[in-house]
Formats: sequence, structure tokens, C-alpha cells
Amino acid sequence: MKIDTGTFFFSLLLVGSDILVNAQSSYKCPEDKDKTIIRNDKNYRLHCAEGIRGLAFETVPGDDAVQCAEACAANSACKHVTHNGKTSMCELKKDGELFPYTRQPYMTWYFIGEVATAPITGDTGDNAQKPETGDASTGPSDNSSSKTSYSCPEDNLETYTTGGITYELRCGHGHATGHWRPEPAETLKECADRCAAIEECNSCDFQRHTKECYLMKAPSVSTPWSGNLGDAWYPAQCPDVRATKASEKPEVTSDISCPENDGKISEGSDGTWFYLQCCTTTDTAAVLDLVPVSNEKECLEKCVISKKCKSFTYTAPGGSTSNCKLYGHGKFSQLKQPGALYAFATDPPTEESKVPNTKLCSTKCPDAHGQLFVSPTGEITCDKRHGTTYLKIDRRPSFEACMSACAAMTACHSAEYEPRTQKCYYGNNHNQPGIDAKAFMSAHSLGCAGACSTCKKGCDGLDDEPLPPDVPGCDGDHGSIITSGGEDFRLQCRHCYRSNSSFKAEGAMNMGDCAKACADNSNCHGANWMGPVTGCWMHPAAETNGEAVQFYRDSRCDALMPQNRGLANFGNAKVDNPPFITRDW
Repeated sequence: MKIDTGTFFFSLLLVGSDILVNAQSSYKCPEDKDKTIIRNDKNYRLHCAEGIRGLAFETVPGDDAVQCAEACAANSACKHVTHNGKTSMCELKKDGELFPYTRQPYMTWYFIGEVATAPITGDTGDNAQKPETGDASTGPSDNSSSKTSYSCPEDNLETYTTGGITYELRCGHGHATGHWRPEPAETLKECADRCAAIEECNSCDFQRHTKECYLMKAPSVSTPWSGNLGDAWYPAQCPDVRATKASEKPEVTSDISCPENDGKISEGSDGTWFYLQCCTTTDTAAVLDLVPVSNEKECLEKCVISKKCKSFTYTAPGGSTSNCKLYGHGKFSQLKQPGALYAFATDPPTEESKVPNTKLCSTKCPDAHGQLFVSPTGEITCDKRHGTTYLKIDRRPSFEACMSACAAMTACHSAEYEPRTQKCYYGNNHNQPGIDAKAFMSAHSLGCAGACSTCKKGCDGLDDEPLPPDVPGCDGDHGSIITSGGEDFRLQCRHCYRSNSSFKAEGAMNMGDCAKACADNSNCHGANWMGPVTGCWMHPAAETNGEAVQFYRDSRCDALMPQNRGLANFGNAKVDNPPFITRDW
């Protein structure tokens, strides 16, 4: 049996580090930076003055970093953990990327792998599964590419087609689970070529220094490569051409996988329809929940169950990783996120309505079928919709308001209402609705003509204004997490950051634009939305003279607090005397 000496030496180092790290009882920064610790067969690397992006799903007391590592290893949902030396608390995270943080004494244990699942090399034994086709030693000859060579980080997210498979390059990332087997490869392209030549290979990692290509049989969630030592090739899931607006007549699909179903619509179990966008995430929306799921369809149904959910983002599963993010707002987005599926609640598909063979006010069959002789106010049907072409669509606060608005229009004879989105669909259908849809309620035979005395408040609802567009804002989303530009913000209505070093975000027309501008600017650690006239003002982590940025209760602003930057948390907000309790916008 041939022994892979490089892997053998690595194994010796791993065993040695196991003995070493378990013998060490305490860790300090910066002297112990990059040291590792093993707890419950989980290997962690120490990062000083760094945190993990995203909210902690649980915080527990911890006197030191070792106690935090033990707490994370004992919790199946925990992947990384940060010890906050100021509060003596352990912040348990399900997933997330590292980011620098110096305002508080942070020590982070970053998960780098299971000790028991190191890559298998050499002879795998008679019972090991082996490739049935392809020759990994020579690589394929039928490759094609838009580039002659690839390197990181310059070519991050570029694609390469070889052996009929298109891969996407993810620089500085690797697979979170163990590998099938390694193969020698001098370049990134050769690593992809070797994977494409083997039928069972799904994706691969390339180690820059050892020039090894680690092959994977099954998809796995990607994770930052500790020390930025390598890169990964994943099968491309993004459409070749990205849409700039939603399709007016999207195709219907029951399969919601990417990239083949980008721009299509799919129905949830309650009749809610979702518009699918591959390699996309939300533009700006309030976060409702973050949950682990096994596939795209399960994430869609999680959104269906949550009646406030109007959109979601799904990323590839990673065991206990929370990979399904539910939002309280939803609309078409152009924000790219490789490997993600974004879907938002949309209008259901329709067809032309059929003219019924009935006569109004008739009392003889079959002309009178389906009509009510004594009531002019319409028939209500729950859990169904017509599905025919609409006269128009707007938003109303209730089903009653929707019916009243229809009844006041001479052309409108039917209405459908979706409480989730508060959308009212106006139609001219006289028939019973025939499509099962628990998310909807319908009414037909509506109208006030000749019957205004019995319509009561229906006829005088003609001038009622529809609801404004459904976007996050104050005061309805006060205290909520808002996602924009890939960043999570805490919305604090009627609060203001104050500093002498603030700078304006030009072009921001609303709160969503303000959050997006802050997310895109690394110098923005907090932002104030001050209305369409004054605009969006961003604040640095500290004043130029080193003094702290202040936080006040002030009705002139709505504060956006990036959760992974320097101004994420304040204690009690200061109050002016007298306080600012009014706003002029």
C-alpha cells in the first residue's frame, strides 16, 4: 500500500496538536493567536480581536475562552463561539464569517473540522466506494473556458466550463465536511479538470501550498478556509444572464432548484405563490426568523407557515446550520449572492374569465344557477380563488375593505384577498371560485349599482386610498432586524447617532436606500435616516479625535444599527433637555 507522506505528516501534526491543545488550560490574546483546541472531537482555531457575523442564537456565562469552547462543543447547533471578555459571556453562533472587532476584548473559536473525519488518502480498503468512470490522473481533454488561467482573489466567483460542467470559483473558501480523496494538481484549472473527469465528483478544494486537489462526492456548505490557504470549485448555480426586473408572465414550476427555475413561480401548500430568483438575496427586508432546513421546498413551507413571511433566502444545507432566512417584506431584488435562492410572495397566475350562461335577476333555471335573489352584496368563499385575469391590484387593510372597494366600482364583480400581502385583486367574474388556495378568500356577484341602499358603507368606499407599498419602516418595524445589502441592521425608530464626523449618503431616497448605502460603505458603522429632504447620514466607528459617537432618543431620526460593526450596541440612549419629540417629515 502506498503511503501518502504529506498526509501522514499532517496526521502526526494533528495528533500532536490534540495532545498539546488539551494539555493547555488557558488561552490569552494575542500570544495564543491561531492555536487550536479540541473539544468533543471538534477542532477550533483561536482568532484574536475578531468576531463572527450574525446574531448569536444563545449566550451563556463563560469566565474564559476555554469554557466557551466547551459550551459550543456541547451544543449541537453551535459552530463557532466568541468570548466577550468585558461581559464574561459566550456568544454561540450557528454560522457566519469572521470580521475584525477591537471595541471589546473578543476571542473567537472558529470551527475548522471534525477530528474523526479527516480526509481519506491512500488505499481506502475493499469496502470503500471508488469511482466507476474517468481517469483522475490524466484529466479530461474536452475542456473549454473563458479564461486561460485562474487565480485568487482576482477571479473570485468567475466560472470555468470543463468536461461539460460549469464550476464557480469561491476564493478563500472550502467545504465544511470531510473530503473523499486528494489528487495532485498544479493549478486551480487542473483541480477542476480532475473533478470533471470523475463521474462521482461533485466539487473540489484546491490547497495552494501543497498543490493538492481534494475531491467531494456530495454537495456541502462552503466555509472560509482557515488562514486563507485554499479555494473551492462548486457547480455553478447562477443563471448565465441575470434579470433586471420580474417577468410579467412567469412560467409555473413545482421544482424550485437553481439555476433552471430562475424567474419562475411556484405554489406553496396554502396557495401562496412565490417568484424564484437564483443567486440572489433580499434588497431590504425585516428578518422574522433564521431556521435550519434540508432543502429549498422545506424553506418555502417554513415561510408559508409563518403568516407574516413574505419572502425567504435559502442557502445549501450544512447540518445544524440555520440556512433558511424568513423576511417580513418581499419584492424583486437585484442583489447577488452566489449559491442562494431568494423567493418572494407574488401574484398568482391567471387565465381569461369565462362568460357564464346566466341572466341577471332571473328566477328560472338554468339562468338563475349560482345567483342570490334576495341579497345584492355578494357571496363569500373562503380558501379559494378565481384565478382569472384581474382588472387591477392594490393593497387594502382587510377583506371587508377589499370587497367594499370592489362594490363601489361598476366594472368590478369579484374580489380576491390575500391577508399575507394585504393585496386585493379586482375582477369581473360572476362564477364560484374553483381553485383551492388556503391563503386566499374570495367574493363574487359584488356591486352597488341599483342597490346602494343595502350596500351601506360599500358604496362610499370608492374614494378610500389603497395602502402604501409594503416596505420596512417606522414605527411598525421598530426594534426589528432589517437585512439590506447582505448586512443585518437593528432599526431604532426615533433615535439618532450624533458625531462631528458624519457624512451624507448621496442618492438615498428612502430608508432601504440608506441601509444599502451603509452596507456598501466599510466606513459606515451606523446611519440616520432623516426623511427624503435631509436624507441619509452615516457615522464612523469613532470621532476623528478618538472620542465615542453618541446615541440619543430623538424623533428627528430613525437609526440603522449594523449588527456586525462598531456601533451595533448602546446601553441607555441619552435624552436632550428639552427632548426632541416631533419631526418635520
